[in-house]
Amino acid sequence: MVEQRAKEAQLHELVELSRLIVSSRDPAEIRRLAVEAATRLVDAERASLLRLDGRAGRLYFEVALGDGTGELKRVRMVPGQGIAGRALQTCTPLIVNDVRADDRFFGDLDEKTGFVTRSMICVPLACKDRPLGVLEVLNKRSGEFDADDLEVVVALGNQIAIALDNARLYERLRASLVEFWVYTAIFAVTFVAIGAWLISLSW
Repeated sequence: MVEQRAKEAQLHELVELSRLIVSSRDPAEIRRLAVEAATRLVDAERASLLRLDGRAGRLYFEVALGDGTGELKRVRMVPGQGIAGRALQTCTPLIVNDVRADDRFFGDLDEKTGFVTRSMICVPLACKDRPLGVLEVLNKRSGEFDADDLEVVVALGNQIAIALDNARLYERLRASLVEFWVYTAIFAVTFVAIGAWLISLSW
Protein backbone atom coordinates (compact mmCIF):
# COMPACT_ATOMS: atom_id res chain seq x y z
CA MET A 1 0.00 0.00 0.00
CA VAL A 2 2.80 2.41 0.91
CA GLU A 3 4.64 1.59 -2.29
CA GLN A 4 1.46 2.10 -4.32
CA ARG A 5 0.91 5.52 -2.76
CA ALA A 6 4.51 6.47 -3.45
CA LYS A 7 4.09 5.53 -7.11
CA GLU A 8 0.86 7.50 -7.35
CA ALA A 9 2.55 10.55 -5.84
CA GLN A 10 5.46 10.13 -8.24
CA LEU A 11 3.10 9.88 -11.21
CA HIS A 12 1.16 12.94 -10.07
CA GLU A 13 4.35 14.99 -9.79
CA LEU A 14 5.54 13.79 -13.18
CA VAL A 15 2.24 14.80 -14.78
CA GLU A 16 2.34 18.24 -13.15
CA LEU A 17 5.96 18.80 -14.14
CA SER A 18 5.26 17.68 -17.68
CA ARG A 19 2.42 20.19 -17.88
CA LEU A 20 4.66 23.00 -16.64
CA ILE A 21 7.54 22.04 -18.89
CA VAL A 22 5.46 21.79 -22.05
CA SER A 23 3.62 25.07 -21.36
CA SER A 24 6.82 27.01 -20.72
CA ARG A 25 8.45 29.06 -23.47
CA ASP A 26 11.49 29.84 -21.34
CA PRO A 27 14.29 27.36 -22.20
CA ALA A 28 16.20 28.22 -19.03
CA GLU A 29 13.16 27.41 -16.91
CA ILE A 30 12.69 24.13 -18.77
CA ARG A 31 16.25 23.08 -18.05
CA ARG A 32 16.07 24.03 -14.39
CA LEU A 33 12.76 22.23 -13.86
CA ALA A 34 14.06 19.14 -15.61
CA VAL A 35 17.19 18.74 -13.55
CA GLU A 36 15.48 19.47 -10.25
CA ALA A 37 12.63 17.10 -11.06
CA ALA A 38 14.88 14.26 -12.14
CA THR A 39 16.62 14.03 -8.77
CA ARG A 40 13.38 14.28 -6.84
CA LEU A 41 11.41 11.77 -8.90
CA VAL A 42 13.90 8.91 -8.56
CA ASP A 43 15.50 9.91 -5.24
CA ALA A 44 18.94 10.57 -6.76
CA GLU A 45 21.82 12.64 -5.41
CA ARG A 46 22.49 14.64 -8.55
CA ALA A 47 21.30 15.24 -12.06
CA SER A 48 22.67 16.96 -15.13
CA LEU A 49 21.44 18.11 -18.50
CA LEU A 50 23.94 17.82 -21.32
CA ARG A 51 23.20 19.55 -24.59
CA LEU A 52 24.56 18.75 -28.02
CA ASP A 53 26.29 21.59 -29.84
CA GLY A 54 25.23 20.74 -33.37
CA ARG A 55 27.94 22.85 -35.00
CA ALA A 56 30.85 21.57 -32.95
CA GLY A 57 29.43 18.08 -32.55
CA ARG A 58 30.22 18.10 -28.82
CA LEU A 59 28.24 17.48 -25.65
CA TYR A 60 28.49 20.09 -22.92
CA PHE A 61 27.00 20.43 -19.44
CA GLU A 62 24.34 23.08 -19.55
CA VAL A 63 22.78 22.41 -16.15
CA ALA A 64 24.36 20.45 -13.30
CA LEU A 65 23.40 20.32 -9.63
CA GLY A 66 25.77 20.05 -6.69
CA ASP A 67 29.07 21.36 -5.36
CA GLY A 68 31.97 21.49 -7.78
CA THR A 69 29.81 21.23 -10.87
CA GLY A 70 31.09 24.59 -12.11
CA GLU A 71 34.12 22.69 -13.37
CA LEU A 72 31.87 20.77 -15.73
CA LYS A 73 30.99 23.90 -17.69
CA ARG A 74 34.34 23.71 -19.49
CA VAL A 75 34.05 20.02 -20.33
CA ARG A 76 33.33 18.97 -23.90
CA MET A 77 32.67 15.38 -24.91
CA VAL A 78 32.10 13.72 -28.25
CA PRO A 79 28.98 11.58 -28.72
CA GLY A 80 29.99 8.09 -27.68
CA GLN A 81 32.32 9.25 -24.91
CA GLY A 82 31.27 8.17 -21.44
CA ILE A 83 28.00 6.49 -20.57
CA ALA A 84 26.01 9.64 -21.36
CA GLY A 85 27.75 10.00 -24.71
CA ARG A 86 27.03 6.37 -25.56
CA ALA A 87 23.36 6.84 -24.69
CA LEU A 88 23.19 9.74 -27.15
CA GLN A 89 25.18 7.96 -29.83
CA THR A 90 23.00 4.85 -29.74
CA CYS A 91 19.80 6.75 -28.86
CA THR A 92 19.26 4.20 -26.08
CA PRO A 93 18.40 4.88 -22.43
CA LEU A 94 20.98 3.30 -20.13
CA ILE A 95 20.89 2.22 -16.51
CA VAL A 96 24.20 1.35 -14.84
CA ASN A 97 24.30 0.47 -11.15
CA ASP A 98 28.06 -0.04 -10.91
CA VAL A 99 29.81 2.49 -13.10
CA ARG A 100 33.27 1.40 -11.94
CA ALA A 101 32.70 -1.96 -13.56
CA ASP A 102 31.60 -0.39 -16.85
CA ASP A 103 34.37 0.44 -19.32
CA ARG A 104 32.23 3.21 -20.83
CA PHE A 105 32.44 5.25 -17.61
CA PHE A 106 34.33 8.55 -17.97
CA GLY A 107 35.96 8.96 -14.56
CA ASP A 108 37.69 12.25 -15.39
CA LEU A 109 34.50 14.10 -14.49
CA ASP A 110 34.59 12.83 -10.90
CA GLU A 111 38.19 13.97 -10.63
CA LYS A 112 37.21 17.47 -11.71
CA THR A 113 34.30 17.79 -9.26
CA GLY A 114 35.38 15.61 -6.34
CA PHE A 115 32.06 13.77 -6.61
CA VAL A 116 32.00 9.97 -6.49
CA THR A 117 29.63 8.46 -9.02
CA ARG A 118 28.33 5.01 -8.15
CA SER A 119 25.35 4.56 -10.43
CA MET A 120 23.54 6.45 -13.16
CA ILE A 121 20.66 6.62 -15.55
CA CYS A 122 21.26 8.31 -18.90
CA VAL A 123 18.39 9.14 -21.23
CA PRO A 124 19.00 10.60 -24.70
CA LEU A 125 16.88 13.61 -25.64
CA ALA A 126 15.69 13.69 -29.22
CA CYS A 127 12.78 15.22 -31.09
CA LYS A 128 11.81 14.21 -34.61
CA ASP A 129 15.03 12.21 -34.91
CA ARG A 130 17.10 15.29 -34.07
CA PRO A 131 19.49 14.63 -31.14
CA LEU A 132 19.33 17.36 -28.50
CA GLY A 133 21.31 16.04 -25.55
CA VAL A 134 21.19 13.74 -22.54
CA LEU A 135 19.46 13.81 -19.17
CA GLU A 136 21.43 11.94 -16.53
CA VAL A 137 20.75 11.20 -12.87
CA LEU A 138 23.43 9.98 -10.49
CA ASN A 139 23.50 7.80 -7.38
CA LYS A 140 20.25 6.41 -6.09
CA ARG A 141 20.06 7.41 -2.43
CA SER A 142 18.61 4.09 -1.33
CA GLY A 143 19.23 0.84 -3.17
CA GLU A 144 19.77 0.67 -6.91
CA PHE A 145 18.11 2.23 -9.90
CA ASP A 146 15.51 -0.08 -11.35
CA ALA A 147 13.25 -0.37 -14.39
CA ASP A 148 10.63 1.86 -12.77
CA ASP A 149 13.21 4.62 -12.26
CA LEU A 150 14.32 4.30 -15.86
CA GLU A 151 10.75 4.54 -17.06
CA VAL A 152 10.21 7.75 -15.08
CA VAL A 153 13.40 9.40 -16.36
CA VAL A 154 12.56 8.38 -19.94
CA ALA A 155 9.08 9.89 -19.60
CA LEU A 156 10.55 13.12 -18.23
CA GLY A 157 13.21 13.14 -20.93
CA ASN A 158 10.60 12.84 -23.67
CA GLN A 159 8.73 15.84 -22.31
CA ILE A 160 11.92 17.87 -22.04
CA ALA A 161 12.88 17.09 -25.64
CA ILE A 162 9.48 18.19 -26.93
CA ALA A 163 9.54 21.33 -24.80
CA LEU A 164 13.04 22.29 -25.92
CA ASP A 165 12.06 21.85 -29.54
CA ASN A 166 8.88 23.88 -29.00
CA ALA A 167 10.93 26.65 -27.40
CA ARG A 168 13.29 26.62 -30.39
CA LEU A 169 10.36 26.89 -32.81
CA TYR A 170 8.83 29.68 -30.71
CA GLU A 171 12.06 31.67 -30.82
CA ARG A 172 12.30 31.17 -34.57
CA LEU A 173 8.70 32.34 -35.02
CA ARG A 174 9.28 35.34 -32.75
CA ALA A 175 12.38 36.32 -34.74
CA SER A 176 10.41 36.01 -37.98
CA LEU A 177 7.64 38.24 -36.62
CA VAL A 178 10.15 40.85 -35.49
CA GLU A 179 11.69 40.80 -38.94
CA PHE A 180 8.25 41.13 -40.52
CA TRP A 181 7.36 44.18 -38.44
CA VAL A 182 10.72 45.80 -39.12
CA TYR A 183 10.18 45.46 -42.87
CA THR A 184 6.58 46.67 -42.48
CA ALA A 185 7.78 49.76 -40.62
CA ILE A 186 10.43 50.46 -43.27
CA PHE A 187 7.83 50.11 -46.02
CA ALA A 188 5.43 52.45 -44.19
CA VAL A 189 8.08 55.11 -43.68
CA THR A 190 9.16 54.81 -47.30
CA PHE A 191 5.55 55.03 -48.51
CA VAL A 192 4.92 58.17 -46.43
CA ALA A 193 8.13 59.75 -47.70
CA ILE A 194 7.23 59.03 -51.31
CA GLY A 195 3.72 60.40 -50.73
CA ALA A 196 5.13 63.62 -49.23
CA TRP A 197 7.53 63.96 -52.15
CA LEU A 198 4.71 63.54 -54.71
CA ILE A 199 2.61 66.14 -52.87
CA SER A 200 5.52 68.56 -52.92
CA LEU A 201 5.85 68.11 -56.70
CA SER A 202 2.20 68.99 -57.17
CA TRP A 203 2.84 72.36 -55.53
